[in-house]
Amino acid sequence: MLSRTAENLYWTARYLERADSIARLLEVAYRISLIPNTQEGYNNEWESILATSGTKEDYLSSYKEIKKDKIEYFLIFDDRNSSSIKNCINKARENIKMVRTGVTLEVWNAVNSFFHSFEELIKRKYYSKDLPEIIDLVKRNVNLIKGTIINTQLLNDGFDFLILGNYFERADFTARIIDVKYFILLPSTSLIGKQVDNFQWSLMLRSVSSYRAFKWAYGNSEIDYIKIIDFLILNDKCPRSLYFSVEKINFHFNRLKKNYKQAGSISPKIENLFKKLRKLSVNDILEEGLHDFLINFIEDIADVYQDLERKYFIGT
Repeated sequence: MLSRTAENLYWTARYLERADSIARLLEVAYRISLIPNTQEGYNNEWESILATSGTKEDYLSSYKEIKKDKIEYFLIFDDRNSSSIKNCINKARENIKMVRTGVTLEVWNAVNSFFHSFEELIKRKYYSKDLPEIIDLVKRNVNLIKGTIINTQLLNDGFDFLILGNYFERADFTARIIDVKYFILLPSTSLIGKQVDNFQWSLMLRSVSSYRAFKWAYGNSEIDYIKIIDFLILNDKCPRSLYFSVEKINFHFNRLKKNYKQAGSISPKIENLFKKLRKLSVNDILEEGLHDFLINFIEDIADVYQDLERKYFIGT
């Protein structure tokens, strides 16, 4: 496969997952904003999602002050924000349009339909009350496209690049959303384990569509941050966990290596990261410090992408 085609497929999936991730961040902020402010800890959930998405500096260069309605517009529609939902959908469509012969008609139609559905939203004047509808539209369409990819694409190297784009973005996002909850929304250690803390964790689980899965994994025991860390970082059966994403990346790297009959490792770092997560315990993470662990993980995933880019996206 040509490097340009591989890169287009990768970024199609990554931008779709990013649109979904931004929608989920907005959902976290929206749900937490419905909780009465008890003044216990830092409660500016809207500012925190700018930090999580890595767009705070760009936002402040355009809007100067932190305001809920402006943040919503910036993250959903603003052309100046390269990671706005609108731009992510546009970029996904542009990438897949350049490789239409590399995807099934069903996948192309699903992406194109999503693009036009969102275009209809853009024509309307935006009100904050519309936020839940937009979140639902994005999550529903991205899930539909993913299902169409899995059910209609030939399981070849093109499929591998699509799946890799999805899990690179998901690994990065899951780490960031755990960090925003633990480090930004509730920085005071005196509040850990209290009702407001556990309630915020439960809302975060719902926003990554993992609340019921968590209950299945741990029964009806009370939600607490120890179990959440175990579930969203180390659980090998949770499709949103860091472990699961790293395992998928490692698996599809090995498929590519086998398909192209390549010797050696595509990325020693992903192999080492996978081995590390397999041996890690919650206590190990807490000893390192959750925030430090997550920041190091995000940097590691970025380094692994550089390995992928050098191997397959730069060259012929």
